[in-house]
Amino acid sequence: MQGSFIKNFMGRCYKYMHSKVFWVFFSVALVSLAPACYTKPFDVDVTGSIKMAYDDNISYATTNRLSDFVTNLQTGLAILQQGEAHQLSLQTDVIEQIFVDHSNFDNTSEDLKFDYKQDFSEYDHLELKENLTHSYEPTSFEDAFGRSTGRYSTLNNQAGFSYTHNFTGQVSSEVHYVNTVNDYSQNGPVNSILHQAGTKVSYAWDTANIFNATYDYFRRIFAKAPSATINSLLTGARHYFTPQLFADLGAGPDFISSFNGKNYIKPHYMAALTDQVDANNRVSLTFEKQDTTDNYTEDLFNSWRTALNFYKQLSQRLSTFISVFYGQGRYNDLRVHENLTGVQTQLNYAITPKTSLAVGYTYSDSLSNSSNYGYQKNYVYFSVTIKF
Repeated sequence: MQGSFIKNFMGRCYKYMHSKVFWVFFSVALVSLAPACYTKPFDVDVTGSIKMAYDDNISYATTNRLSDFVTNLQTGLAILQQGEAHQLSLQTDVIEQIFVDHSNFDNTSEDLKFDYKQDFSEYDHLELKENLTHSYEPTSFEDAFGRSTGRYSTLNNQAGFSYTHNFTGQVSSEVHYVNTVNDYSQNGPVNSILHQAGTKVSYAWDTANIFNATYDYFRRIFAKAPSATINSLLTGARHYFTPQLFADLGAGPDFISSFNGKNYIKPHYMAALTDQVDANNRVSLTFEKQDTTDNYTEDLFNSWRTALNFYKQLSQRLSTFISVFYGQGRYNDLRVHENLTGVQTQLNYAITPKTSLAVGYTYSDSLSNSSNYGYQKNYVYFSVTIKF
């Protein structure tokens, strides 16, 4: 059974690698990276970790919940290269998940993150990104929001680029494109592809105030179903209260051509408050309301969500992370409602520079008027991570 999982995953990756999007992205990345790879050494880190967890709802079920003790064996590889005008990072992880009482749920998950930044001049900057994740459960509260119940294989891949040009010290523009592939197992949702292309113009009024205008075109394509498009206009501003404390505001209309053939004009709002002390100390509060073409079903998902994320270095060895999420959403045609509450907390302790311990707890509560949605879940874990 384990072999079939790996074979299925490799088959999906093979299919993606033969798409036009992959080869365009690969060609641009190869041309950009080739000069850098011959001039600077790579920093390589290899990590290994073991996580012992108790999960009281391993199948994300509304009723007849299954609980189990789960062991996660993880190996990771991180590569970093920095030059005068570029930065390259690559991180990949393989996780073997072993269940004590329900061995039929044993699986292997993988993820890969690639990021490359190139400064062609003082005015022109390019960034390439790739994020590939294969898992059997949501990887975040955002990922869980709007998701149907059940445990199923999910392959998500995001590949894209952004190119920024600074006209002056005050005015800059950006063009970007992102291709997202959502591929599910046979007992999961329908597969889909999302194309996003857009541009953004920013104007720095002064050092404390930055104004911007963004246009994005989205097209969601489901297998054997009509597609949907969104033309999104968003105007916004960022205000710095101090060099580390800033607020973001944005609002605009979304012009939607939905899967059902109807056209809508929906509002899009966002707000965020961020206190970025340094890389190890950060707190952010975000809010967003928008109608989106959800990747789980051929329908519009009308939702609003808010999240609080807190990172704190308590001492030289001790650090903590707290995340709180709440969202309300409704599928337009299905008339399915969902309220999702999520809380995650984790405490980290560095025994040595290369060995660390972590203990954490995650709570999820999804309420819905449909039996295909909604569950409650408690997840407690302890892990040891070693860097080689």
